[in-house]
Amino acid sequence: MGPFPPPPPRPPRRRGWFARQSEGVRITIIGAVIAGVFSLGGAVLTAALTDRGDDPSDAKPSARPSPTVTTGPPAPTTTASEPPSQVSSDSPASPPGESGESGESSADESAPPADRAYEVFYDKQTMSLGLPPGSDLGTIDFDAPGTHRYTEDEWKALAEKADGDGAPVEADLTYRHYFNGFLTLQNGRNAAQLQPTDPSEKAEDCARAARVGGFTEVKMHEWDLPAKTVLCVVTDKGNIARVVVTGFIGGNSDEIGEPPTQIGLRVTLWKPRG
Repeated sequence: MGPFPPPPPRPPRRRGWFARQSEGVRITIIGAVIAGVFSLGGAVLTAALTDRGDDPSDAKPSARPSPTVTTGPPAPTTTASEPPSQVSSDSPASPPGESGESGESSADESAPPADRAYEVFYDKQTMSLGLPPGSDLGTIDFDAPGTHRYTEDEWKALAEKADGDGAPVEADLTYRHYFNGFLTLQNGRNAAQLQPTDPSEKAEDCARAARVGGFTEVKMHEWDLPAKTVLCVVTDKGNIARVVVTGFIGGNSDEIGEPPTQIGLRVTLWKPRG
């Protein structure tokens, strides 16, 4: 037998996309693939090290601090606009004689109470103011204390002298005119007529009422000043007189023009302290 015939020639092998690239491009592609493999491997390794199961204690702590969680009731907050008077009473009180800001006592704290601003000069003194006949008049001075009877001329002279001196007459009340019985508060005083039901016997209450005023004169022939009525008077000396009408002598309340000939009084006088 003769020699085997030679095999037919193989068709030319087609070159792929990578093979058709130049050598520089192939090197770049190979380097990129190798770098990607290492990056993927690092990520897988990190995940394996940080996630080791369901136990949260195995997890790697985050670099950012987590917010604090409280289980109790929220603490009260005080805004800048909240006035000092609304601050909780649990806060310590300021020591005596100190205020919250300046450390000085207020004027009200240093001032004495009103009922200590006066002292008793005499207490519940019994007096009687009479109505003289004719043109004479009876007077009462709570500051002295004392009563006096003047003729019309004597009283006129006293009033003129007082006017010349620029001072009021000494008497606080006058009682005159036998038909009408005018009980009159003299100039330089202030007085208030209180109802018999007013219970206060304190100096400051009487002084407050007297300064408000309202009483100037009453016609006793109309019997408009019943027993137990209280008159609070600021005298010309600045003293406070509490005058209680205790009763009447003479006169006739059922007849016009017959005022009482005497008015019974019970007087307490306070002087300003100091």
